[in-house]
Amino acid sequence: MNFAETPSLSRQGNPDVLAALESVVQSRFPAREREYHDAAAMPFENLQDLFELGLLTATVRKEHGGLGSNVMSADPATFLQAMRRVARVSPGTAHCMQVQNHVAWALDELGTDAQRERFVKPMTQKMSVSSFVGSEAGRKHMYVLKTTAKKVEGGYIVNGNKNYATNGYENGVAIVFATIEGETEYFKSHLMVIVEPGMEGLSINHDWYRPTGMRVCPSPEIYLNDVFIDELHVLGEPGVYPRGRWQGRFHLGFTANYLGMIEGAYEWVRQSLVERGRGKDPFVQLRMGEAKTQLHGAQVVFENAIDAWRAGDVQRAELISMQAKSICAHAALEMSHTLIMLAGSTALFDEFPLARLIRDLNTHILHVGHDKTAQIVGAAELGESFDSTLQR
Repeated sequence: MNFAETPSLSRQGNPDVLAALESVVQSRFPAREREYHDAAAMPFENLQDLFELGLLTATVRKEHGGLGSNVMSADPATFLQAMRRVARVSPGTAHCMQVQNHVAWALDELGTDAQRERFVKPMTQKMSVSSFVGSEAGRKHMYVLKTTAKKVEGGYIVNGNKNYATNGYENGVAIVFATIEGETEYFKSHLMVIVEPGMEGLSINHDWYRPTGMRVCPSPEIYLNDVFIDELHVLGEPGVYPRGRWQGRFHLGFTANYLGMIEGAYEWVRQSLVERGRGKDPFVQLRMGEAKTQLHGAQVVFENAIDAWRAGDVQRAELISMQAKSICAHAALEMSHTLIMLAGSTALFDEFPLARLIRDLNTHILHVGHDKTAQIVGAAELGESFDSTLQR
């Protein structure tokens, strides 16, 4: 597929990596997607292809074996543009890639030399996928958890149930969020612990995750029952995650996926209309023109948000990224209706990718929290207090 991108976008990111990725995604991923989706299965073959391109540790510093691409680096674009390309065909694979890279990034930046040797170095040598798990049922605040960590000699005892643990821990590790018992302020109580296969008291429930869309990124429940966490498995100091505004660094990962999904759906419909000889119909031309205009707007705000991180003002970049995430989500939802009407009911048969992409889109966009996004942006505009990290 030939995606017409603006000149500024074509200059962002590593062109060699992205060209190689485009070839792999378009030639290998489509044939696998329906089987993955039907089985709600991990896309291991896709992930192996991404690993061989260095894209499962794209966010890790170059001196530690990665590509050195994240929003805090000199190259904020390669990782995000790669995710966008993957999402055009397999949004679930893109999300697995996103979560794995966020784990690798946190371990690389916040970990000790011993932790980088134990957890990051193997990620550069063999394909693995890991989970970043804050979500849990009944959580009242992003940084205040029902999962608890009790301080004991030599480490912590952790208890809790987590959900939406994309990638699980069985083929890598998981960074799990907990609240330290006895602390009331989350800048002091928020704790990240690293769990890995074989830990006593650690278990997983794969049967829980059966959504309508985004089935190609299994996200099980993880149970922690008196799991002992030693010092090697504690990541950073208590409170380092909210203090470091880490959650705000992830807005554009979701944005890249939303944009990639609707780009993939748009291009499939466009090609289908041309092949079916529908291009001469003036009403088809009108609706395609409207869709293309919306798509162009979403692409521009995505580019603008990437550029905002280059300026060095983190809070401003977070707000711009939140706006881009919301704009791309809204545009994708509106476009999806137009594309369905253009394509017709047969295009939603299982043999075609359009229905899967739209189911993925509607499921994944629930993460964006439109109302919360608008409230935070509005508070900033009115000079009131706000926290632009309080979203996925």
